[in-house]
Amino acid sequence: MLVTSKISTFRDWYLPGSPNDSRLLHSDVSDRIFVYPSHLCRGYEQNIFLEDDIDLVLIDQTITQAVMVDAPDYGNSIEFEFQLAGLGAGYGAFMPHLCHRHLSCLRPAKRTFKVEVFFKQPALRTQLQNLVNNFSPCQKAVVERFLQAMYHYYNGGGRDSDPARIINRLFARNANLPTYLTFEQVIPKNLYSDIWAISHEFCGKIKPPMERLLGQILSCPYSGTTRRIYLKQKALQLVALYSETLLQPPLSSPELDCIYQAEAILRANVAHPPPLEALARQVGTNRRKLNEGFHQVYGTTPFGYLRDCRLFQARWLLSNSEQSVEEIAATVGYTSRSRFASAFRQHLGINPKAFQMQTWQHAS
Repeated sequence: MLVTSKISTFRDWYLPGSPNDSRLLHSDVSDRIFVYPSHLCRGYEQNIFLEDDIDLVLIDQTITQAVMVDAPDYGNSIEFEFQLAGLGAGYGAFMPHLCHRHLSCLRPAKRTFKVEVFFKQPALRTQLQNLVNNFSPCQKAVVERFLQAMYHYYNGGGRDSDPARIINRLFARNANLPTYLTFEQVIPKNLYSDIWAISHEFCGKIKPPMERLLGQILSCPYSGTTRRIYLKQKALQLVALYSETLLQPPLSSPELDCIYQAEAILRANVAHPPPLEALARQVGTNRRKLNEGFHQVYGTTPFGYLRDCRLFQARWLLSNSEQSVEEIAATVGYTSRSRFASAFRQHLGINPKAFQMQTWQHAS
């Protein structure tokens, strides 16, 4: 059974907890502790205030009941996430939060344990600008298109040619302004596809120096002001190391070019992709190197990547198109509705028709 939770903020899903909770690795009276409703999930979220513009969050959860959460995303912040247990363990990621409507299905799963660092203004501007300045030209172009699209949406139109000014205006907006559209409904299809593609490149492995910092964060021996200063220093070092990891290409330039070409071919031909051998020949490599390259750049095989791409394209179509589920399944390369529905449920935890109806409920 799927429980639907419609809430005004994600925080409304939690119950107040205590800094004296024995499950916490370390705590302070200034920490904000949240626990999950016992009939849905076991675990806690520990919010550690570091500065007015920086928060450290520790999350330990085991979901026991499938639940759909329909709420605004965390607004006006960027998040660096380091997954230590559960799906995606061993990888870090970062994401901007601009308070668009967020629709997600949380499925019963093994324990998830992660460390998150949130930046708000003014630290947010510095962290985001530093990242964008060091992206590859292709990545930077996609990020700037994304910022332009969000700026256009939240300002009711208009453009700005200065990315730094866009960042300032976007993240200075009132985070309490209501939005009834999901991310898929705000972002144009081609841009959505490009954002999805480079988001895989931004999932960097947690390397040994980062593991040591995470261990120091989790075993902090201090309390009070000393604890806050210590954790802030470690959190900033962790984010800096992660940012450096993103800027280190995993392959040589010619090898990367082959992988990027193959990725673009798969993404443009999700309904009728070429066989793996033909794809390898088309980009000037062989099957083994293509498989190895995809694992190094995207963390999966070429057709594991294709499967994910099909489902995320389907998510955009379900959010925006008037096509039926059968038509959308065919558009993204599935020969039957049942196979598509099964893959969609396995990946996103919800039936595609239910997702479509829930997404359109507020937007209409």
